[in-house]
Amino acid sequence: MVKCKKTRGQIIIPIFYDVAPSEVRLKTGVYVEALSLHESKKLYGDETIREWKAALKEAGNIKGYNLRSLPNRQEGEFVKQVVKDLLGALKKAFLVVSDCLVGVDDHVGEIMRMIGTQIQETRIVGIHGMGGVGKTTLAKIIYNQLSADFEDCCFLSNIRETSELHGIERVQSQLISDVLKQKGTDIKNSPEGSKIIKERLSSKRVLLLLDDVDQKIQLNALMGKRDWFGEGSKLIITTRNKDILNGFEVNYRYDLTCMNDDQSIQLFSRHAFRRDCPLDEHATLSQKAVDIAGGLPLALEIIGSLLSCTRKDMWDAKLKAFERTPREVQSKLKVSYDALDDRQKYIFLDIGCLFIGWDIDTVIHAWDESEYSPEETIEILHHMSLIKIQKDKKLWMHDHLRDLAREITRQECKRRYANQRRVWDHKKAFELLKTRKEKGKVEAICLKFDHRQDYRFTCGDFSRLPNLRFLHVDSLNLPEHVLENFRAQCRLSWHNLPSKAVQRSGLLPKLQWLSWHNYPPKFDITKFSLVNLAILDLSWSKLTDSWDGWSHIEMAKNLKVLNLTGCTRLKKTPDLSANVNLERLILEKCKILEEIDRSISQLRHLVLLNLNFCKKLRYIPKELGDMESLKLLIAGTSIEDMLESQVDTGASSPMEQISPPYDVSSSRKAQIFFRQAKAHFHNKLIRCGLKR
Repeated sequence: MVKCKKTRGQIIIPIFYDVAPSEVRLKTGVYVEALSLHESKKLYGDETIREWKAALKEAGNIKGYNLRSLPNRQEGEFVKQVVKDLLGALKKAFLVVSDCLVGVDDHVGEIMRMIGTQIQETRIVGIHGMGGVGKTTLAKIIYNQLSADFEDCCFLSNIRETSELHGIERVQSQLISDVLKQKGTDIKNSPEGSKIIKERLSSKRVLLLLDDVDQKIQLNALMGKRDWFGEGSKLIITTRNKDILNGFEVNYRYDLTCMNDDQSIQLFSRHAFRRDCPLDEHATLSQKAVDIAGGLPLALEIIGSLLSCTRKDMWDAKLKAFERTPREVQSKLKVSYDALDDRQKYIFLDIGCLFIGWDIDTVIHAWDESEYSPEETIEILHHMSLIKIQKDKKLWMHDHLRDLAREITRQECKRRYANQRRVWDHKKAFELLKTRKEKGKVEAICLKFDHRQDYRFTCGDFSRLPNLRFLHVDSLNLPEHVLENFRAQCRLSWHNLPSKAVQRSGLLPKLQWLSWHNYPPKFDITKFSLVNLAILDLSWSKLTDSWDGWSHIEMAKNLKVLNLTGCTRLKKTPDLSANVNLERLILEKCKILEEIDRSISQLRHLVLLNLNFCKKLRYIPKELGDMESLKLLIAGTSIEDMLESQVDTGASSPMEQISPPYDVSSSRKAQIFFRQAKAHFHNKLIRCGLKR
């Protein structure tokens, strides 16, 4: 271990279990006796034993975890703390990169020299190059190599897109929360965010990666001067425009160029043939593909992935289609889009316009199974490298492909957004909503409320969207007093201007996806038609057990996903017995939730119940133990704490003698299965209704 620490930079975290650090440092105890025994037996040389002693002393001097320092030897709490700290360190330290890397070592070596890993001074390095050349991948590799040496790390991804959609204040908030390790700071405007960064991070030695910066105003807001961060900080910027690096005390600039011919052949082959070189019979066509891609990694990946699922006798025709397109990257990528069938194109455009960053297990329910075969289609798009599914199951798409999807969507309606199928731009969505004519072609809109504006909606505004299937509303950042005013305005307009069409059939009769973060409880949800609703996301809303809307949600017979994350006023879940097709129920961070309604045991299609960080939850129906396909998440709940305490202390009580509500904390059966869960963490079912 000590050798790996010195030669590879690996980290040692000692766990002193039934041994004191002083014993490991050879002050006294079993280690001294054991080494003396080895010396007397002469089985090992003196040099080897000296190395052992030095290693033990060094390990003993490292700050670690000491079980003996805890009162009453609470092993369960001890293990939880170790796991929590290690998971936090791993999350900080690693960014996922492709496993098909080619020719990056020289780039990494040169940038590591620029960043000055052994130099205790602040360094800023800018990596610039055309889109799709691999700037972000390279920066992630550098970040991963440096992160072990930094207590405070932050990766700000897709700054260009995040700033466009949510404002630079969102990025500033993430930077502050990541470095200070606290919840997101409410930032009203960019100057306020800059002031907080300068004041609170100036003493922090940070590793900061600013990805895809396209305006100087973004750098001004995030890192105006190098003294905004502590001495020894390392800052990495990726951008397509090297001119924005002027005036920001950037120490070095690295121009990332396209791949050479040999590297291009290797990368193309990995995607087309799953090997490092082309098959002999395809050598000529492979070289042709490489010439078309022009050394651009993204194009090589897309072309190789397309050809890998194309019959070999069709390769020449596909490559001729690539040749006919202009040299611009987006035009090359469109050839892969043109190779899709209609249902695949539809889902590709949906993802590019609406679903980047969403959980795939939720998004999969956004499309009709019989019409779009979403699982098969997603697999095809993934195989063709048009989308990626990250390790946390979030959908991801390269910004070139995202821009392609949105440009195709604009062209479909000849750039007349009133006829645009998918409207992702919040400002245009608000303008669209207030337009008096019917918008029959609009299928999806995204709205975001701004505390600086007033909003008035009527039934008529929504009734003019008869084919809307996707509605996402974000009112998370509204201050409470503004939100109360907004609720009142909505309530007034909502009731005063009814629509005859609404009275007949309900608003938005084709609605399949409704996500409204911080939903105003007094906003009348009964006006919405929920007949076709598959996904309902009311995260971070002030909903209570007595909310009038629960009875209307019973109308959603096709509901597959119900997300109530962060509903901090909910004490008990509603009766969900009418939602017989529900598959995913997410209640994470419902802080005062105490009880799960027993109707949940009637949901025979339920595969996920997320109760993570519901700290007051003590009771769940024991019938959940019979739902073999159910995955139940209980991290950070009282249930987990009580079960672990029982395992440690041996307390017991037969479940059969407990009357409802079923108190998990007194169940012998829970203890037995909790032990199984600890041994087989992801697969064992705790028969009282817990599954890890």
